[in-house]
Amino acid sequence: MSNLRGIDRSKLTPQFEAKSAGRVLILDGDGPAYRVAATCKRLDTAIRRYQQDMLTQLFLTGSESVRIHLTASGSNKAGRYRVIGVKPYQGNRTNKDKPSLLEPLREAIANRENWLDEFDSVFMHRIVEADDGMMQDAYYYGERGVVWSDDKDLRMTPFPYWDMEKGVIIPTQTVGSIELGYTPSGTPKLKGHGPLFFWAQMLMGDTADHIQGVLRYQGKTCGAVGAFNALGTCSTIAEAANLVIDAYRSINQNPMPEGWLLWLLRNETDNFWKYLGEITLSEANRAYINECVTRNWFNNEHEAA
Repeated sequence: MSNLRGIDRSKLTPQFEAKSAGRVLILDGDGPAYRVAATCKRLDTAIRRYQQDMLTQLFLTGSESVRIHLTASGSNKAGRYRVIGVKPYQGNRTNKDKPSLLEPLREAIANRENWLDEFDSVFMHRIVEADDGMMQDAYYYGERGVVWSDDKDLRMTPFPYWDMEKGVIIPTQTVGSIELGYTPSGTPKLKGHGPLFFWAQMLMGDTADHIQGVLRYQGKTCGAVGAFNALGTCSTIAEAANLVIDAYRSINQNPMPEGWLLWLLRNETDNFWKYLGEITLSEANRAYINECVTRNWFNNEHEAA
C-alpha cells in the first residue's frame, strides 16, 4: 500500500540511516546510564531498558555493532584532577546526588552476562574517562566508526559524528565547523564538529566540567557568541590555534591547563602538548607555549576526588 491517508509513501525520502556493513557505533554509555537509573527502581528493569536504548541507537545510526564506554566511579580521569587550572576540574559536581542505581547499572552493563549480541565491547574506564576511550576508538575505526554522545566534548572528533538534534551522521571534517544555536530559553549555544570545536572550547571553556577557558578575549569574557565570532571564519587549524594562543598570550594566561583538561586523548600516550607540536604556530606563540609548559600548573600529589 503506497498511499497512506493521502500520502504517497514511494515519494518519501528514507527517514532512518540504512544499516551499513561493518559500521561501528562508538557510544558514550554514561548519559544513557544516568537517564535509565533515574527512572527505574529495579536493577533488572534498568538493564533491560539500557539494552533497549542501545538497540535504538544502533537502529538510528545504521550500525552493526556498538562499543560502549563508561567512566567508573573513582576513575583517575587521565589525571585531570591534578591540573591546576583557573577552576578545579569538575569542582561544580561536588556533593551532587546521583541516582542510587547508577553505579550498579554501570557495573552490570560492563558484565558480559548482560551483553547483547550486538555489543562488540563494553569498557569501564578507571584510568581515563569514557570520552578518551571513545576518541581513541574514533581514530582507530576512522570512517567505519560513528561517535554518539550526550556530551558536547566529543564534537571535537574529526571523524563521523551522530548529531542528535538533526538526526544525521555528520561526515569526517579535517578542520571542522562551528555554528551558533540557542537553547529553548534563548541562551546562545555553540554547536559544531571537528577540531575547530575544540579551539572554540579553548576560548569559551566548558561549564559542565568547570573549565574556564580564556579569562578575557579582547577585553571581554568569552562565551558561545564570542567564540563563534572569533573562529567562525577560520579555514585551517593553524589559523584557529594561533588566534586562540594569541588571546592567552595577550593576557599572560597559561593555555596548558585549560588545553590539558579539554583535550581528549587520541591514543594511550597522547596529550595536549603533543597535539600542539603538530600545529604550525607563529614564532611568538611557539616560544610562549615553550615557556608556559614550564610553569607550575600540574600537581603530582593530588588525587582524584
